[in-house]
Amino acid sequence: MLTIFRLGVNLLIVAACACSVAGAQPINLLPKYGELPKNEAQKLVDAEFIALIDAQYKGDRKKASGELADMGWQFLRQGKVDDAMRRFNQAWLLDHANGRALWGMANIQGGTKDPASALKLYVEAQALMERDIDFLVDQTRTIGIVGVETGQKWMVMDALSRHARLYQWAPQHVLNLQNWAITLYYLGDYADAWRKVELAEQAPRRADLDQNFIAALEAKMPRTPSSPKEP
Repeated sequence: MLTIFRLGVNLLIVAACACSVAGAQPINLLPKYGELPKNEAQKLVDAEFIALIDAQYKGDRKKASGELADMGWQFLRQGKVDDAMRRFNQAWLLDHANGRALWGMANIQGGTKDPASALKLYVEAQALMERDIDFLVDQTRTIGIVGVETGQKWMVMDALSRHARLYQWAPQHVLNLQNWAITLYYLGDYADAWRKVELAEQAPRRADLDQNFIAALEAKMPRTPSSPKEP
């Protein structure tokens, strides 16, 4: 793994050259560096970074990319979104086929900035992550969000269909059930949303449920005692 000293020095260099123009958002905070042409200073930073990685990892860029993506996910779980995006970008720079890096970028865009652009990143990552149910749950959540926000019924129906298929694959996946409930909530189907919540409450990881969402659902339609049925 990169030593803290070497990584710190490199990050200082990257930070100094990250902006494409004065006052603009640093490109290392944009997915895939904004996919913009880089100037000569930025290209030099990339070359120095890759040389540092090659020396540290004996040319194994995939390993280095994987470790940087793992660091990005650690930062993301801590709520350090900018630090996470920097690591995901570095991971992607080393290996464009790093699905976990693309997934991380998509999560940031979908969760805090731009769900529509997140969809493109999810599509790119899908071929690399198609057997990872957590990835598919996140992708489905974003499809539902965009469908509801844009009024595109076909996207909403696609999300609902995906939730159902994921339920068949992993019936106790709490976040799939919760995201399913959230989409139903925005559609005004509070009774079915409660059914999904109640199924999630029976799952081993029920502590992951968002109590703020449950309170919002309660405000729309008070819970009534019932036995959860299969979706």
